[in-house]
Amino acid sequence: MLNMLKTSAKLFHNFHTVQTSIYRSWNPIASLTNKVNLNSRRSTHSTIDPKDIFQADPNIAKTFWDPEGVFKALHAFNYFRLPYIRDRLVKTAPGDKYSTCLKGKKILDVGCGGGLLSEGLAKYGADVTGVDASKPLLDLAQDHSSKNIRLADNKPTYILSTIEEHCTKYPDTYDAIIASEVIEHVTEKELFVESCVRATKPGGKLIFTTPNRTRFAQLFIIRTFEDILRCYPKGAHHFEMFMRPNELQLMLEMNDCYVELIKGYFYYPWSNSWAWTDTKMFSFAIEAIKSPK
Repeated sequence: MLNMLKTSAKLFHNFHTVQTSIYRSWNPIASLTNKVNLNSRRSTHSTIDPKDIFQADPNIAKTFWDPEGVFKALHAFNYFRLPYIRDRLVKTAPGDKYSTCLKGKKILDVGCGGGLLSEGLAKYGADVTGVDASKPLLDLAQDHSSKNIRLADNKPTYILSTIEEHCTKYPDTYDAIIASEVIEHVTEKELFVESCVRATKPGGKLIFTTPNRTRFAQLFIIRTFEDILRCYPKGAHHFEMFMRPNELQLMLEMNDCYVELIKGYFYYPWSNSWAWTDTKMFSFAIEAIKSPK
C-alpha cells in the first residue's frame, strides 16, 4: 500500500494532464447548477447537517486532541495551515516576535471544533472567537484552552452557535474569517458563505480550505485515508458534499468579495505531512477580500 501511495503521489505531481481527463468526465454546467444553485433552497435556514459525524457522534470529541489518534492528519495540518494563515494576514520581518504578530487582529474561527486552530491563532496574539454547533466539541475546546498555560493571557472565546446566527449579532466585526475544513460538512453552502462574509469587516479577509470534488480526492480522502489507512475518522467526509474551486469562488463573488488566490495542497500519510501543489485535484485554499464599500 505504501509503495502504491508513493507512486500515486509522483503521478499526482508530474502528470497534471490527469486533472484534465478527470474534469472532462463530468458535465461542468450540470455540476455547477446542481452544486452552486444560486436560487438556494433555504427551507431549513440552517447550515448544520445533523447526519454529519461531528453532530451525530458526540463521542468523536474524546479523541480530538490525540496527535496520534484518528485526527492525526488534522494535527499535522495545523502545522501547515497556521504559518500560511499568519503570513496571509500580516507581513513579518526577521526578528519580529511571532507570539504577538497577530495582536490586534480580530479573527473568527468558523466551525472551530475542539479548538485546534483557535488555540494556534491565539498563540500568535490574535483576538480569536471560535463558533461551533457541537456542544461536546466546544466544551472540549474550552477545557483544553483553560489548561494551556501559553494561553493564560489570551484564551480564545468560544460560542455555541451557527455562523448564520452569529453573523446577525456580530455583522462587519472580524478582520478575518477562517473556515478551515468546514464547508464540506455543511448543507446550505450559499448561506454559509453569505454568513461568513456578513461577519467580516469591509476590507477584511476570508480564508477557506476544503477538499476538491474530484474522483482523485474521493479515492484518497475517503477510500484510502478513511477506509484503509484510518488517517481520518471513518465517515467524516462525503463526496457529494465536496466543492470545486470555481463554485466557491462564484459564491464569494456573488457576495461582493474579490478572490485573491486559489492554491492546491496534498497530504502524504507516510510522513504525516502536508505540502502545496501545482494542481488542486486533492484540496484547495481560497482567499478573498470583502469589498471595502
